[in-house]
Amino acid sequence: MYASIKKLWLRGTLGRPPRLARQIALTNQIALFGAVATLPYQLFYLFYDMALYWPVFSLNMLFMAGYLAALGFNWGQRHTYSRNLVLINACTQILVVTYFIGAAAGVHLFYYAIGSVLSLIFIRYRAGMLALLLGVLVVLFLVCQFAFAEAATPVPEPLVHWMFAVSVVGAMTLSGSFSYLFRKEIDHAEDQLIQSNRDLEKLSSTDKLTGLANRRSLDRFLNREWSRSHQDQLPTSILMCDVDCFKSYNDHYGHQAGDECLQAIAQALTDVVRRPTDLVTRYGGEEFAIVLPMTPETDAGVIAERLRARVESLAIPHARSEVAPVVTISVGLSTLAPAGEQPMEQVLAQADSALYRAKREGRNQVRQYRDGD
Repeated sequence: MYASIKKLWLRGTLGRPPRLARQIALTNQIALFGAVATLPYQLFYLFYDMALYWPVFSLNMLFMAGYLAALGFNWGQRHTYSRNLVLINACTQILVVTYFIGAAAGVHLFYYAIGSVLSLIFIRYRAGMLALLLGVLVVLFLVCQFAFAEAATPVPEPLVHWMFAVSVVGAMTLSGSFSYLFRKEIDHAEDQLIQSNRDLEKLSSTDKLTGLANRRSLDRFLNREWSRSHQDQLPTSILMCDVDCFKSYNDHYGHQAGDECLQAIAQALTDVVRRPTDLVTRYGGEEFAIVLPMTPETDAGVIAERLRARVESLAIPHARSEVAPVVTISVGLSTLAPAGEQPMEQVLAQADSALYRAKREGRNQVRQYRDGD
């Protein structure tokens, strides 16, 4: 039931900017609720004394038609016409109905419901226009309260108190409903914004080709691990990996094959480095960097050798390699000792130096950083 009604007030919002979509939805809600709120009064007129109340009954039918026309304007993308029609229709209906059945019935309390959403029904907030419209509502309320104390077709005394109660409940229900629905819209928009920010953050910290963390993520991770390494007195190791003869591979097999090769290697690295505390990143081009917190140099060397062997076992053909008939990697290793004084950037540079020594000495091997590299 709710889903069907929601589809009615969301008609015309598809593809609209968020502010305009909220205005359209709220205008549709007021139109629907205005029509629905009129029905109890119409039933009273119809079954109690139609001969007496036919003028107000007939006018209410016109007002209900006006609400439906406002929905049509919104669905036809004439949103300003729809908003203005709803406001004029509702304000006029309250005034006319109060004239016929008197202020004691409390129908003019619905001006409060209109006032509670007045600032929300416009796309742009204009304080002057809002103050003017609120002033008009106040004047209309006072006219109904004092000028229509004597009704043209009054409601009988025993029933007027019930009608007043219905008006109070209706006005408060509409005000609360509008606030609730608008709050849901705001919460939904906030959730979308949070999710968009998360998606943007993920995009900005993820390498598009391989799905690994990128250089930006590596820098943040290293800064955090440098502090924790000193605090916990635990070593942190860094591995720098480079695909051997990758330019020759690209030139021979093409860039598409080169991209697929990097994706396969990225998957191989993550298959070996499985601890949630570790980080595998694409450092740039055909280079990968791996951070292994709480890992001494000996253990890091074992992991580095596993990485090298895992990539070689992929058996990706490489006809132009100077090292092997398949794609291979070279790995450089550096470790930040507990309470070491060198910054993380220096440890990264040391791993890079160890990598270049591995390449100078024949590639497809692991080398640990030593002084002099």
